Amino acid sequence: MPELPEVETIKRELKPKIINRKIVSCEILRKDIIGYPTPKIFCKSIINESIVNVSRRAKYLIFELSNNKKLIFHLRLSGAIIYLRNPPVSPFDKGRLKKKFARQVIQLNSGGIIFYEPRALGRIYLLREDEKPGVLKGFFNLSYEPISPEYDFNYFKNKIGNRKAMIKQLLLDQSVCAGVGNIYSDEALFRAGIRPTRRANTLNTEEIVKLLIALKDVLRKGIDELGTTVSDYKRTDGKSGNFQKFLYVYSREGESCRVCGRKIEIKKIGNRSTRYCPECQK
Repeated sequence: MPELPEVETIKRELKPKIINRKIVSCEILRKDIIGYPTPKIFCKSIINESIVNVSRRAKYLIFELSNNKKLIFHLRLSGAIIYLRNPPVSPFDKGRLKKKFARQVIQLNSGGIIFYEPRALGRIYLLREDEKPGVLKGFFNLSYEPISPEYDFNYFKNKIGNRKAMIKQLLLDQSVCAGVGNIYSDEALFRAGIRPTRRANTLNTEEIVKLLIALKDVLRKGIDELGTTVSDYKRTDGKSGNFQKFLYVYSREGESCRVCGRKIEIKKIGNRSTRYCPECQK
């Protein structure tokens, strides 16, 4: 799933290319990709609007449009935003992308974008000023992001301190740790030396500090390396990220730990596959 670093990479790559561009056409190739409002209203409402800013909140990519409208993209497990150059160059050449997975095409007065989603789980939402539809409840209940200044020791401790849930489950809770998913939670727990099955309320002050530092470090490193590609994640030009070269546990089950040599193990926690080192994370 594209997490905070992947969506941040997409934002940074798109922004200089599409800022101040006008939307001239909207083609929906799969209707259920539109989460709100209806597909007919969606297209009609964005044509002739300009993209005045591109921002991000946790795992959500946001196009801020003229007339106080917002396009919110939730990429879910496998979504990507592919930039169309002007003059048009097909992103489906040389077999890098499959045309059947293009779900929506937004053409601009110069260039355009394709919402590319193999699993068709991603969604796009159009909001007018102050709209808060129920289908976007998660967006409005996000915590601060671990890389933000507001996400300090006291904030983190208050979020997890008295909870009996496993720490891995809490790191995946977007109201606790916005923008963090399976990749960066596994990597942060490894770097902090904490077993993902530990109950949050058993962590001492030193461990909480280590975990907070690890979360900030892995997310920033993920951004610096343009995201992690181990499955579906693609940048706006269809290329891969680089952070997979620096993974210690994620997607390395059965391989030797880079630190101690023990085999990386995998365990289901809350229906999510979790990787850890049984020696380094006692």
